[in-house]
Amino acid sequence: MQDTMPQNFFAIASKPPNISSLSFANMLKKGLKELGYPVKKIGFSGTLDPFAHGMLILGVNHYTKLLSHIRKDYKTYKAVLFLGLESKSLDIENIVCLHKIQPYSHEEIEKAIQNIQGSISYKPPKFSAKHINGVRAYDLMRKGIDFDISTITTDIKYIKILNYSHPFLSFEVCVSEGGYIRSIGEIIAKNLGVCGSLCSLERVQEGEWNYKNMLKDSMTHKQNNVLGCIEVPLQIQGIRQNAKVIILNIKNALKYDTIQLTEYAKIAYNGAKFILNPSLCAKIFSDMVRVTDSKKDSKQHTQQSQNIQATHLESGCHNKEVCPDTMCKDSVSKILLADFDTHFGIIEVFQDGKVKYILNRIDKC
Repeated sequence: MQDTMPQNFFAIASKPPNISSLSFANMLKKGLKELGYPVKKIGFSGTLDPFAHGMLILGVNHYTKLLSHIRKDYKTYKAVLFLGLESKSLDIENIVCLHKIQPYSHEEIEKAIQNIQGSISYKPPKFSAKHINGVRAYDLMRKGIDFDISTITTDIKYIKILNYSHPFLSFEVCVSEGGYIRSIGEIIAKNLGVCGSLCSLERVQEGEWNYKNMLKDSMTHKQNNVLGCIEVPLQIQGIRQNAKVIILNIKNALKYDTIQLTEYAKIAYNGAKFILNPSLCAKIFSDMVRVTDSKKDSKQHTQQSQNIQATHLESGCHNKEVCPDTMCKDSVSKILLADFDTHFGIIEVFQDGKVKYILNRIDKC
């Protein structure tokens, strides 16, 4: 870990079961303060159900503003489906009844997941954090208020059976953000003609972030994504323990490329408008030019047109009638993480060099 204690940072921790994500984050906040870290605010991305466990991405202090910009898309989970367990919340809470059912063949189990591929539509659990007219769905359920919940669509990257030991069916699934694994478990059970609820759920990966793998790498300093690991003291249900918290490198954590803009630090810190110099602007968009060119017919789009386009970029051309390439349209822009040396910012850069602030004055560690 660095010699100086960071004030703002991203981190990954592993939430234990039977505790809410918010309670766990607050425990980490308290533990970090005990270690001397000046933590005023802590937030997280992607709420885990209380009964679930696994990785949770955290933002501390000013970096809470950046959590929605974290580089992640699909999430991978490991779950255990209890076939025959009827629960209002589709987990081990709110159990209604346990039905005795006969075992299934391996072929029947595999068939039950065959249609859970690609884009699927379903209704999320009513015991969920979704808002219904401004109120959390689980709050309405606990008050006995009836309501309808809208259908959502989730992209399933893959799903596979890990083990089947009746009545427990273990599976791994990789889903787009916002997917409900409890509902996917319910779909599997319905495909088998029975009810079913999850008795275990673990989030193992978000995008390329894998807590267990990164924890190993933090010990050997193999990853540029990892700055270090802190052992944070916690007290869960009266038991004193340590949580290993992995500190992430912001430049590799966000969705955007990083650009060094030290010369604009003073003006950007005060939120004033500025325009990038033409050569820097051309460099920013050069990768986009190459991507566009690769998609075109090489017989129609020659090296000459590439050279013309580069010339237009250098000169700041935005005349749609003169410039033959779509890359010179005013609508083209690129979002970047700007390193102003004194602070970070997320900016949108247009091809004429104009800059729009998305987030500014994010203090460094």
